[in-house]
Amino acid sequence: MGVAAVCGVLLVAVYALAVWTVPGQRFEDAVLRASWPDRESAVVTVLDTISIGSLALASGLVGWIGHRAGGRAIAIAAVLMIFATVTTTELLQAVLPRPILLAHGFRREDRSFPSGHTAVATAVLCGLLLAVPVRWRSWTALPVLLGSAGIGAATVTAGWHRPSDTVGSALIVMIGVSVTVGLLRRRGLLVPLTQTSDGGRIVGGILGIVVTASATIAVFAGHKAAAALDLTGDPDLAPPSAVVAGRALAIAAAGTATLTTFLLLRGLGPARRARTRTFNDREAQSVSERLASEPGA
Repeated sequence: MGVAAVCGVLLVAVYALAVWTVPGQRFEDAVLRASWPDRESAVVTVLDTISIGSLALASGLVGWIGHRAGGRAIAIAAVLMIFATVTTTELLQAVLPRPILLAHGFRREDRSFPSGHTAVATAVLCGLLLAVPVRWRSWTALPVLLGSAGIGAATVTAGWHRPSDTVGSALIVMIGVSVTVGLLRRRGLLVPLTQTSDGGRIVGGILGIVVTASATIAVFAGHKAAAALDLTGDPDLAPPSAVVAGRALAIAAAGTATLTTFLLLRGLGPARRARTRTFNDREAQSVSERLASEPGA
């Protein structure tokens, strides 16, 4: 729950800095100007696949996997987390205002914070991490990262969303995952495992490297774009470094959401599986003790 609280504070900070300050609006307007592809581009085609129907289908698949791997409670929790996260994102996007602070230059006043497309992709994929069998979790994290980061970067590339929109969605997903894992642990439905996957440290290290590298690129490219904007004062300037920074921010946000989910679930498994293993271990121990106590053993 502490993770959820921190993410909530960060969500408010990102919205305030990106939407309600002149430097935030100027930077994100530059990203929108620099990333405006043709409607028929492959990026837009990929984004068009995200819809209510695909969300329902993907959520059903996550629920089925969760039921098979961890039981009904895990399946229900994963699906509820997905829909709660997406619903929260859509509600916030509908009610959060976006003031016009710039007197000139490229403007889009639409309410785009946070990103619904990014929320759908990230919530479904992080829900998959919760649902899959424990032995598959480590290596599932890498495709999850690729999927969520790809959609986040695509929304920026297509000019459908600003960088802060993708960051906001990732934070909302992290809040949903944190609350879900916390409730499952409190109810004894997720319990510590005696054995964990050996690939966990490797995958965690890879996720950490991706987050660090993309965040570093975002800082350097963003600084370069800001310097170019300050130097010329041209409101129509669209430095290429701006869209590089925007894509890197989206990838860093998706990577952080994946890494957070992975770490929250680290060493935990469904109680049903844990109880089965414990029962089998006790039964084996009981049989061994009986055999040892028999005459002539």
